[in-house]
Amino acid sequence: MRAPVFAAVAFALFFAVWESGGQEASSKVPTEWQSWSAETDWELTAIAQSLLQGEPNSEKFKDVLVLPLKEANAFVNPDGYLIITEGLLERLNGRDEIAFVIAHELAHLIKGHPRNLETDPTRLEKIRTEVERGLGTSVVGTGLQLLVNAVASYYSREREREADAEAIRLMAKAGFDINAAKSALKNLSDEGGFLSWFRSHPFLTERLEIVDSAIRRWRLLASEPIKLTPPPDRANEVYVDLQIASWSGTERTLWQEFAEEVKRGFWSSLLELARKMSCQFHPVKRWQRHRAKIWTLQVVPTNWQISPLPSIEGWIRWEVRMNWRLLNEKMEVWADREERFSTTFSKGENLKSAILSSAPLFAHRLARFVVQNCPKSVAVKQ
Repeated sequence: MRAPVFAAVAFALFFAVWESGGQEASSKVPTEWQSWSAETDWELTAIAQSLLQGEPNSEKFKDVLVLPLKEANAFVNPDGYLIITEGLLERLNGRDEIAFVIAHELAHLIKGHPRNLETDPTRLEKIRTEVERGLGTSVVGTGLQLLVNAVASYYSREREREADAEAIRLMAKAGFDINAAKSALKNLSDEGGFLSWFRSHPFLTERLEIVDSAIRRWRLLASEPIKLTPPPDRANEVYVDLQIASWSGTERTLWQEFAEEVKRGFWSSLLELARKMSCQFHPVKRWQRHRAKIWTLQVVPTNWQISPLPSIEGWIRWEVRMNWRLLNEKMEVWADREERFSTTFSKGENLKSAILSSAPLFAHRLARFVVQNCPKSVAVKQ
């Protein structure tokens, strides 16, 4: 995987609205990556370990680190950590497709692929400038040097072809569905721009041919389907699908922007409340939903009103009334009620800014609604 494509968006991490929340113990994340909100994940670690079993150079692997970036990217750094973004994981469907991407990156490690050096000073300076512009002058030292090191080397396309073929062998030996490699490539192929996982890789048609050839070669090596289980102390995992209906009124654009802000803060609020209230489930993110029970939280607005506060001159109240409905994995209704949410602001404030700034509070209220209305115990997904 070509490392240079990763660095140009690293600054986005510092503006990410996801809170890390620590899916696993933060002590497992190297110090230099903790400030980047990197996380580990039991499933990704287990996938990597199963792929590396009995392979040369496997001792060089440390762990998988997930970064909360929307852009799709992955690479193994010189310290033996496989870095992968949530943006890439969200484009994949299930464990086997994820295994292909991890296997591809680990193939570079197993094969001991040498990296090509990026020697174009203009290109490096351009990336450095973009990163500094996004991060601001307050971010210096280790973080910036980390980025400079990342953009300084990459794998040749020939090594990428070899990694694709080797990934199929690793998947077959470990018991993953090798046919998932083709669907993974197709799901990632339309990721365009400077940050594409395909930027330094051969074209899709060529990669599919390579994978098809490797599948024919290693099909007989395929083991029994792999079974990975979470740690015994891991709470049952649940993904809450937050569905906020659109608004047909003249404020529909503002409501849509508000809804997007709410969705960005919902997971971290849910994780925080689930821990504080000792719930018997662990909220997971969208890219982890394939392994979790899926609940649905529907929010349907029914009335939008902006009016002056009768008791305080010069102040205005924005209020929206809506229906909240929480359904379990069988689409059975656990809770269904009418709710209202409001925020106040002065006449001199910008309406849009005032409404959008209240999104975190609304997300917190939705999370509390879920936690208060879910059953005390959640059966493990089979």
